Amino acid sequence: MKRLLKLVLKPLWRLTRPFRAPLVSRFDDRVSRLVSNSVNARMLPELIEPLAVILRRLERIEDSLARADRTAMALSEEVDLVLNGVSREIFRLQAQVEHLQTTLARDPRAVNGGLSIVDPSDDESTVLRGNHNERSKVG
Repeated sequence: MKRLLKLVLKPLWRLTRPFRAPLVSRFDDRVSRLVSNSVNARMLPELIEPLAVILRRLERIEDSLARADRTAMALSEEVDLVLNGVSREIFRLQAQVEHLQTTLARDPRAVNGGLSIVDPSDDESTVLRGNHNERSKVG
């Protein structure tokens, strides 16, 4: 009996498919909308305030990161300037040391008294100076 009933009802069920599919689809859409509206009505009011707090926190974090970035850029520029000045000073001092070494090698009187450029034999003697027209060797 069951087999006979299945044999008759199965083709009839298949024949109703063109009518059933749109009805099932509409019913499913309607249920989905109802559930969605219900969830939105209950959950959104509770979520709006925490989301606003999170948004304010994110804005403050972005502001502090922007300030930190500006500070880091200013600091790196300052360090760059200081290092450039130090390297220029090192090159200048190196040039002066080389100049003093060549002067001491050429003038034996300066070597006798050590590194002094004043003649030790005379207290009121003039100071031995380099060429005034020569510019300092700055890198």
